[in-house]
Amino acid sequence: MKVSIRVGFRANDPVNPLDSALRECKEIGYDGIELMLSPNYPYQVSLPWAQRGPWAAESVSSVQRDSIRQSIARHGIEVATASSDWAWQYASFSGRLSQWDRGVELLKADVDLAADLGAKAILIHVGESQGTWAEIRSIVSRVVERGEKRRLKIGFEAGIFARTGLGGLPELIKLVDEIGSPWFGVYEHCYWPRGEQQPHEEIALVGKRMVALHSSMPNIQVDYRKMLAALGEVGYDWMWTFEVGWDQARAAIGDYRHLMKTAG
Repeated sequence: MKVSIRVGFRANDPVNPLDSALRECKEIGYDGIELMLSPNYPYQVSLPWAQRGPWAAESVSSVQRDSIRQSIARHGIEVATASSDWAWQYASFSGRLSQWDRGVELLKADVDLAADLGAKAILIHVGESQGTWAEIRSIVSRVVERGEKRRLKIGFEAGIFARTGLGGLPELIKLVDEIGSPWFGVYEHCYWPRGEQQPHEEIALVGKRMVALHSSMPNIQVDYRKMLAALGEVGYDWMWTFEVGWDQARAAIGDYRHLMKTAG
């Protein structure tokens, strides 16, 4: 299994918005990154300590994309996945799924950017927007259609689906099965111990519908032997992606290596 970490664009990088992030992640020991697409997260980009950069996918030029691809090759690290985190902000002023036509176009643009950078999967969600089953199915189906064209898997984050008001993980699995595309599945991120199920239980439930894997900092409340065994049973051996702050990047990969040595 490979290991990656979620990072965003950096506004002041003199080469391109990802060059220094790619270089530093490689130096620390990561195999890849997840490109977090959120133009003003966690602070407004005008503030001096904001390092994410002002780019939405639609405004990343072809010149910048080519430069990022050169950085990927130069530093020997991949953009494995992307994450459409701006959806939280979009949902804050478009609280109904019926208002997501523009959101779908933005998600498609994220798919195109991720594919252009060589990613294999992207995490999507609709924040806390709510509506009908037909509406969420339409939104996802349109994005999956673009993913199929670009050969990029679409993963709806497991723990966020419940915020649609349409059910939890079992209902997300139902949506995956209804759409029935090999390019759509579950982006697994277990919230244990905040959630009700442990990681190995969720992984077993999701099965081969699993597109990718998020992880918080390793903690003693997770049985990693059971988790790794469950991953093996469903045939997932790709990328273990840490969703942690940059200040935890070194500690996370150190903990990952330890748990792989002791529980793998």
